[in-house]
Amino acid sequence: MTGSWVGAPGKARRRVAPEGLSGGRLRMGRLTDKEMGLSEQRKYRSWTAKQKLAIVLAGLRGDRSVKEVCREHQISDTLFYAWRDKLLEGGLEALAGKEERQGERELRRRVAELERALGRKTYELEIAGKALAGWE
Repeated sequence: MTGSWVGAPGKARRRVAPEGLSGGRLRMGRLTDKEMGLSEQRKYRSWTAKQKLAIVLAGLRGDRSVKEVCREHQISDTLFYAWRDKLLEGGLEALAGKEERQGERELRRRVAELERALGRKTYELEIAGKALAGWE
């Protein structure tokens, strides 16, 4: 923990908490231009799909390190790798064979069938509830 010692020579010295820990205003992140209070909402940037793709491809090319690409675009390594994983997953789905896509279609059909069954049962319960309310 960083901090400093204050006190006059020959007297007891006390440790002063680093800025922010003693109740002062905190800096939220290394890239903010102004100090923010704890209750203030932080504004986040949003990236288009094309921007994300360009950043990930720049990191995958290999002419610069991932850290350099992230530093240039002011994003974290974690965010870069999450985008990369999504890109590769999407590519895998796009390149999947006919059998793999057929299995996905079968799962979607089964989900739709189950959703319809759930809707019917929900409707039946509503009717039964109204019928029971009439008996009271």
